[in-house]
Amino acid sequence: MPDYIFDTTALSNFAAAGRIDLLGKRYGGNAFTTMEVVDELNKGFKAGYLHLDSVLQQIQTINPAGWIRIMISNSAAEQILRSQFDQFLGPGEASCLSLAISRQMILVTDDLAARRLAEKRNVSLTGTLGILIALVRKKALSLKEANAMLTAMIQRHYRSPVDRLDDFI
Repeated sequence: MPDYIFDTTALSNFAAAGRIDLLGKRYGGNAFTTMEVVDELNKGFKAGYLHLDSVLQQIQTINPAGWIRIMISNSAAEQILRSQFDQFLGPGEASCLSLAISRQMILVTDDLAARRLAEKRNVSLTGTLGILIALVRKKALSLKEANAMLTAMIQRHYRSPVDRLDDFI
């Protein structure tokens, strides 16, 4: 399985639906994020989005048994990429996109600006909907369960382009 780098959006959506465990089961061992994303999650938690604690508890620096690891930019080339993206993206998206490019990872984001920049750079992408569809196709969720999760995410302010997954399965 390839490596995946998660920005805040998909992590937050699955936490909002109370099913962060699904990401761990599917991507554990191949899941990464950045300190910038952890900072965004912490800010959200402190602002009252208490469901984000379930994500924070899965980060290996907080919980050694966690399934998502922090990846740090460690080259000049990655820093240059990051500084280019800082002009257009938030810190979480910029840090994840720069690592996805330099390390040939799959970027997990729902952020439209990040997705557009990733597509221009031929970065493989997925997001909340792609993950839900993959979970149904792999029989980890039924279509009914996935649609219920999507509804829960939308109720928690996920701006989904669709309200059901039926046409994708």
